[in-house]
Order: sequence, then structure tokens, then C-alpha cells
Amino acid sequence: MNLKNKMLLSYGMAFLVTILTVLYSFIPSESYNQGADIKPFCGNVNTLTKNGKEGKKIFRGICATCHKINKKLVGPALIGHKLDTIYFVRYVLNEEELHKKKNKKALSVNKEYKNVNFNHQFNNLTEQNVLDVIEYISN
Repeated sequence: MNLKNKMLLSYGMAFLVTILTVLYSFIPSESYNQGADIKPFCGNVNTLTKNGKEGKKIFRGICATCHKINKKLVGPALIGHKLDTIYFVRYVLNEEELHKKKNKKALSVNKEYKNVNFNHQFNNLTEQNVLDVIEYISN
């Protein structure tokens, strides 16, 4: 394609986009849904509770750096395991103590990830925060 044909094609596309934009501006706003009455469909229903929403914020702000919910990243996936809630809370809030006490579960996770101590001691997290994350990842 020579330069003249390329320029004609380029001008033609610009003209077409301009015409479509002008025509679109004449469509009355009542004839299309602006989002006010969106009906839920698969994947669009928000079923998170207040705690689940808080857990989502915490997960995205802290956990998502190293974890995906459904696959390995730096750390293990957080679903697909039998989740012992009490142990999970202890592990997240005090991993180092579990390692010092030679806790078998903590050491097995540590060994699986090449003996890296992830040190999940987040001083600003409470037990309720971890439970909120569990609620989020469980939904």
C-alpha cells in the first residue's frame, strides 16, 4: 500500500469515527440503561457482608502482595485447603512463635517454600481482621 492510499484510509477512518460520534450523541439517554437499574447476573451479585468487605480491603492491602486466592504466588493459594480457622489466625498473627516451638504445620509450610520465614507478624492486625480475611476468601 502506497503513502497516498494509507493517507486516504487514515482520513476515512477519522471521518467514520466522527460521524459515529455525532450520531451517538443524538440517541436519547432514556433509551439505554445508565446503570441505575442493573439486574444481577452471574458474577455481579455482591454477597459480601460488612466483615467480608473489610477482609477484602485487608487482603488487597496486605495479603495480595504474596498470595492469590486460588493459586500459588510467592506464598500458597488461600483456598483449596482444609482451613483450620483457629490455626490460620495463630499462624498469621504469630508465625515466628510457631516456628520457635517447632510447630509441625508451620514448619511444613516453611519447608514447602524453601525455608523462607515469611514472618506474618502484622502488628496492626487483630484476630477479627484475620477472621474478616477468612470470610472474604471463603466467599
